Amino acid sequence: MGILDRQIYKEIEWHLYHYFDLKREVKEYREKVLNSSTPLFGKVGEGQSYHSDSTAIKALMLAKPPKEIEEYEKWFTIIEKTIQKFKNTDKEKLLQLIYFDEEGREYIQKRLHIERATYFHWKDEIILYIALLAAQENLIKV
Repeated sequence: MGILDRQIYKEIEWHLYHYFDLKREVKEYREKVLNSSTPLFGKVGEGQSYHSDSTAIKALMLAKPPKEIEEYEKWFTIIEKTIQKFKNTDKEKLLQLIYFDEEGREYIQKRLHIERATYFHWKDEIILYIALLAAQENLIKV
């Protein structure tokens, strides 16, 4: 694709291919936070005074997750918006077959009754749409 750098194209595809793995990772992070016993706060004043409010600490950790988790969640939103945009079309089926089912190009072409050029045109259109949404969220620099 001529509009996007190859690196950006590959980054978008990486997030598509790993969508379900990353969703599971974020879910596991949230469950770990919810099920963990939280450490105590450090010293306050001259003496040694420890304060602990495990519920508040967990709420803070969930409200302000690590930057990586925040970024993944932005990608999830973008991918879900893309799925919604192409809902009930052959492009949604293409997206599903390529990135989620990981089927081969020839199989997809036969299944959707499309030519090679159409396959790549639709794929590029999907990736470009995602790139525009990702640029709005400052996830990529176009």
